[in-house]
Amino acid sequence: MKNLSFNSGNNKGSVLVVVAMLMPVFILLTGFVVDIGRAFLYKEEINKACMIAAEEASKCIDMEAAQNLGINRLEPDYPDIIYEYFYKNYENPAGCTIKSLDHNVIESTENPKYIEVYCEADVKCFFLKIISIENITIHAKANGRLRRIK
Repeated sequence: MKNLSFNSGNNKGSVLVVVAMLMPVFILLTGFVVDIGRAFLYKEEINKACMIAAEEASKCIDMEAAQNLGINRLEPDYPDIIYEYFYKNYENPAGCTIKSLDHNVIESTENPKYIEVYCEADVKCFFLKIISIENITIHAKANGRLRRIK
C-alpha cells in the first residue's frame, strides 16, 4: 500500500496563485451585482413616478365639455400635471440622471383613452467602469386610463 502524503510547502504557493487569479473575478462579479442592483432600484422608483404622473394626468378632464357636450377632452395643462407629479414623486438622487420624460395620448386629446408616460434615465456605474461601462440606461413606462363620463 502506498503512503499518500502531501507536502504542505508546495500547496501554500499554489493556493496563493489560485486566490490571486480568482480575486479579480470575484470583484467584478460583486461590481455587476452592485451596479445592476442600483439600476433596478432606480428603475422601480422611476416607474412608480411614471404611474402616479399618468394617473393624475388622466384626471385632467375638461368638466365643462363633459357636462355640456358629453365628450371627454383633456385640459390644456395636462402636460404640466405630468411633469409636476413625476418630479414630486421622484427624488433625483446622485448617480441617476433623467434623459427624457415624455408622454403620449392614445387616440386624441379630444377623445383620449390612455395617457402614456415614459421616461429614460442613465444610472452611473461604479464598478463596471473597469470594463468600460460608464452608464446603464433604464426605461420606464406607465399608462393612465381615462374614465368615461356618461
